[in-house]
Amino acid sequence: MNDRIARPHVGRQRRRARNRPKVSIPDLGTTIGWIRDDLGLTQAQAAAAVNFSAVHLGRFERGEAKPPAETLEKIISGYRLDRDMASHLRELAGPALMLAPPEALRTYVQAETSLMLNLERFQARAIPAAFIDPFWNLLAYNALCVDAFPGIDDCNSVAVWTLGHQGRAVIRDYEAEASWSVAMLKSALGRHRSSTQAQELVSTLAPISDARRLWAASVNVSYGRDSRNLLHAYDAHGNPVSYLLSLTDGIAAHHVQLVTATPEPSSVPRLV
Repeated sequence: MNDRIARPHVGRQRRRARNRPKVSIPDLGTTIGWIRDDLGLTQAQAAAAVNFSAVHLGRFERGEAKPPAETLEKIISGYRLDRDMASHLRELAGPALMLAPPEALRTYVQAETSLMLNLERFQARAIPAAFIDPFWNLLAYNALCVDAFPGIDDCNSVAVWTLGHQGRAVIRDYEAEASWSVAMLKSALGRHRSSTQAQELVSTLAPISDARRLWAASVNVSYGRDSRNLLHAYDAHGNPVSYLLSLTDGIAAHHVQLVTATPEPSSVPRLV
């Protein structure tokens, strides 16, 4: 996975804070501080890059003050952040977008005949498909989802399945997929941080060792998936299989999306 931060040139070695953020709902101050640390800058160096005082930067990082919009843009420009990270900071500075509770979304989706027929159509075409919320909680899915990703129906969450033992057993390029999942979850948590799903997700992921490790390993966020990045997995017989993951808006007003996993040819040797 590529770095999501364009790094300024500085005359010192990058450093890492002793206490990296744990699995948590992002907040603006902590994230600004984490980005600075990831760039290897002291507060004084960072303040020079963004052209305001280290005292003010320290107050922002500690959450004692919120940077005005103009100042936030100076941080984004001074740290040379990419589009995803810039969007993440802007969302953290603004109001959270609320989601309906998971069970309410499931009830809504499963009661929509047209949506459930869509899942059946993909089933007939041998394509695993599901409706998800922004945290990749499963709202409705066809039988092929469970066949392709065993155990996913037990946790009702693509993200939790990926970061848990079920995902590690099935996904071939586990580190890349798990890292992308964490980056995607961070952006969703920032955007919908006041929703019931946000706290539930953090509580569920906190005990998972890979979730904790990958959360602390990178500040990166992701708002989408490159269609060229196939998901490489093993089927129930240990044979390699690859999927093209596609996300389309299902019910935009409710932040519900349709995800499909179209099988693609795989040239990776069989698992032995």
